[in-house]
Amino acid sequence: MSSSSEPAVDKPRETSGFQSLFRNRQFMSLWIAQIFSQFSDRAVFVLFVAVLTGYQITKVGGHSFGAAQMTSYLYVAFTIPAVVLSPIAGVYVDRWSNRATMFFSNVARGVFVMLIGLSYFKMHPIATFSLAFFLSIGSQFFGPAETSSIPRLVKQEDLYSANSLFFTTMMIALGFGFAIGEPIISQTGIGGAPYAVASGFFIAAVLVLAVPDNKRPDTQIEPWWEELRFGIAYIVNNPTVFQAILKITLLFSTIITLNIIAVGLAEQVMNLKPFQFGYIVAAAGLGMGVGNFWVGHHGKNVESGKLVYSGFCGLGLFMTLLGSLGYLQDYVFPIFGMADLYFNGWLMSIPLFFALCIGISCAFVAVPTQAQLQAAVPEELRGKVFGAQNTAMSAASTIPVILTGVSADNLPGGVSTTLLIIGIPTLIAGVYEYVHHSSAKEQSAV
Repeated sequence: MSSSSEPAVDKPRETSGFQSLFRNRQFMSLWIAQIFSQFSDRAVFVLFVAVLTGYQITKVGGHSFGAAQMTSYLYVAFTIPAVVLSPIAGVYVDRWSNRATMFFSNVARGVFVMLIGLSYFKMHPIATFSLAFFLSIGSQFFGPAETSSIPRLVKQEDLYSANSLFFTTMMIALGFGFAIGEPIISQTGIGGAPYAVASGFFIAAVLVLAVPDNKRPDTQIEPWWEELRFGIAYIVNNPTVFQAILKITLLFSTIITLNIIAVGLAEQVMNLKPFQFGYIVAAAGLGMGVGNFWVGHHGKNVESGKLVYSGFCGLGLFMTLLGSLGYLQDYVFPIFGMADLYFNGWLMSIPLFFALCIGISCAFVAVPTQAQLQAAVPEELRGKVFGAQNTAMSAASTIPVILTGVSADNLPGGVSTTLLIIGIPTLIAGVYEYVHHSSAKEQSAV
């Protein structure tokens, strides 16, 4: 699956995946566009929160709401399009120009962000929620169009490296993207911040113009619901595609869970302030970066199934070990007269190391699974498939938010018990699937 951007030139030796990608200007334009788009997308949420919580109590429809409730409603406004509209957006991504879809999606989001700077939206929360809703719609079109473009820009043997770069950016933005919102607001003020954030979307819009376009279907276009039904049927009836989406969804759900648990983990196990949970998220993010780099360089030499299931094994193992720290603290340390000992100071390196290994394990799952998915799906179906994938990931992100908070607050052991509930089944399932996959490969080879 060669890109037209890479001419066939005889070379004395084959370059590595990353070297090939960094010489591919079209791919680099898409990747840099993703960086600006992802970080702007995260900063937008912080900006909207700042606007809505400018007053401690805000009235909506005659009822007064506090800052926490306003933030919850804002999250819903951003999430509804991700859950409901992503599959439909995927249908139109396959019909339309991918390049034009990415361009207008970024331009539209930039315009919507600038509107938040108007005094009308600051004084009318319903209008602000509506703006967040429409901005999220633009994101649902950008995601499938972007993911569909990657296999068109790189050779199939470079998909691991390409996806490692994209996943590194996505995870860094997920872990740290929200943190850039506050400095932007501090430096530019609430009046100038919308224009600063919008500039990231506009830069991304310009960059995607360098991306080659997709071939649009020549056949007669059916109603969108028929195409959507066909896309869902394709996913359900294709075990490779269905299992890949399921693995990515489970992984994304686990990452969201870790971000939520990190707050309680910092407080209960490491005896830190709740807002210092960033240490754990940063360690996991660093691990994802390290894992993505290794997989991008060497992962193609390892059978993808073994790489993925070893990643799930590592994910379960290190989440279990991370969860066991709270029990060591509560039941083992007091036996040796160290009841007041916490995993901070030099002992902080232990939970941070486990978080680092969790991040590496996530990369072992994400990169080969996404590369396999991109290679398996025909170009004319990529929008539908990746739109459905975005819906599954968005829906899965809401489940940990609810269940993790309830279990961490109510179960004995708090976050430690929650980590064990997630980690032990993940470890058992990972080991079972690894052994089953290895034996199946051996039998097929005989």
